[in-house]
Amino acid sequence: MPIDDNPIKALQHQFEMEDLSSSPVTGKVIKIASELPIIPSPLAKIIAWLGKSMAANATERDHLLMETIAAEVVKHGEDLERTQKVLTDQASRMSEEVLGPLLVDAARKAENARAKERVRRIGLILANAMIETGPADADEIEELMRVATELSDRDVELLRELVRIEGDAVRSQGRIPRYDAHNRWEQGWWGTRVLPELDSVFSKLESYGLASRIAPPNNQNIMADYQNRYVLLPKGARFVDLIKSRTGDL
Repeated sequence: MPIDDNPIKALQHQFEMEDLSSSPVTGKVIKIASELPIIPSPLAKIIAWLGKSMAANATERDHLLMETIAAEVVKHGEDLERTQKVLTDQASRMSEEVLGPLLVDAARKAENARAKERVRRIGLILANAMIETGPADADEIEELMRVATELSDRDVELLRELVRIEGDAVRSQGRIPRYDAHNRWEQGWWGTRVLPELDSVFSKLESYGLASRIAPPNNQNIMADYQNRYVLLPKGARFVDLIKSRTGDL
């Protein structure tokens, strides 16, 4: 097979020509990608495009961002290669004209992120968006990457717990009734305890449209020490879905 027809060999050749083959990031991408028995054409184009971007972005955070995206895309390839129609649709959705500006925006956000885990979450959002079979919404992905730069590990941990107890209803119905959300709240690890941290974190999540405070029951005594409860919003469930990693690291 000519080197131009083999995206992994072509990518490796490019790295060698640019004296980047010793990079642990590029090496990992090549190793993961080379383990696939077949590299479907749309996926191969994305891998090659990411390789060029990796070569052009040499900072530590850019490397981490690109490594996350490339590793996730290749992992998804094991499933994607089974359905050519999905791959064709995906290639038309996430063309370089769409992916390019998003990747540039992701790199800018990564440079300004205060923690490496936030950089990885930015990469996961973009990687999972590239793989989805539904219509691509560049504005939504850009917004969720922005949110990823602002949320701490603790913020994400508590949001994931809210998704665990309310996510099934939000995903299936598009919303969860206030009464159900009020009752489900107690299924979180916090139970019925009054914890100031919950208000602090969930108020922050509310400011990004990921959750919303539930008004207290009408029969609640104003003198009672009552923990505010929150309902998961579709944007919160969507955020958590997009930061899931197939590599098992997050």
